[in-house]
Amino acid sequence: MDDLTTERTPLLIATEINMIKQQTGKILLAGAIEVGRRLKEAKELLPHGEWLKWLEESVSYTDRRAQKLMRIFDAYGSQQSPPASAVSPKAGALNSISATSEDQIQKQGSPNLNYTQALLLLGVPEEERFQLMEELDLESMTTRELEKAIQERKQAAAERDQALQANAELQKTVEDRDSRVTHLTKERDGLKEKNEELSREKAKDAAKIEKLNMDLEGQRQSTSAKAIERMGNKLDAAYHKAKANRIAFLYESMVQNFRVLSYELKEFAAKDPETYEVYRDKVVDFLTKGMKEKL
Repeated sequence: MDDLTTERTPLLIATEINMIKQQTGKILLAGAIEVGRRLKEAKELLPHGEWLKWLEESVSYTDRRAQKLMRIFDAYGSQQSPPASAVSPKAGALNSISATSEDQIQKQGSPNLNYTQALLLLGVPEEERFQLMEELDLESMTTRELEKAIQERKQAAAERDQALQANAELQKTVEDRDSRVTHLTKERDGLKEKNEELSREKAKDAAKIEKLNMDLEGQRQSTSAKAIERMGNKLDAAYHKAKANRIAFLYESMVQNFRVLSYELKEFAAKDPETYEVYRDKVVDFLTKGMKEKL
């Protein structure tokens, strides 16, 4: 007879205790779901402003406690209809309610979930929660192990979001740089085209001056001194126009080069502040002292 008796060992007792804890947690979760269901029902029926008073006087709950229970119902029991006995529980019906809620949890994909685990998993976004529950062996996990798994998942998600944000910022920086380069390229091409136009104008002016010189030489031989003076005035006017066009071109080139220089200096400031300050001071000296002396 003694041979048939199972030996009671600390390991066996610990196993039994953990099984009882697991079952108790499931029952507690099922009860929490049903309480959360009824709290939501009561909140919808109560007049505005009566909710907190009803919680304190009728069920001795704080608003925080009630909100937690309703969240548990929303997360793990809201997709199921309440059992018939849950409408007005009578003697012996509470066990049926608890069993039904456990069935609901199982149908939603987590037959091994207990109350403590359910609370921890509320911190996981709904779209990820049940996927995580399917991936983990909840029945064999301790509370600390589940907390660690959730924290690691949150950290991975945060790192992923941070990487996406950094990538988006880098992409925007590249796009801004490309846009700036495109703008400067257009300005350069426009300046080049204007330079070519001025060169053509200069060639025309040179040809006109040459023609006037030839005409002047001819007039010197065949007309009076007054006609020669008039021709000289035309020649001077043409020369001054050519000089003015050249000055205008050089001025616009200087303005464009200064814009490019300013942009490159600003881009370089963050990379090498000391070199930036040296060339910035040189530019300022050139614009103030140098230009004043040369002009």
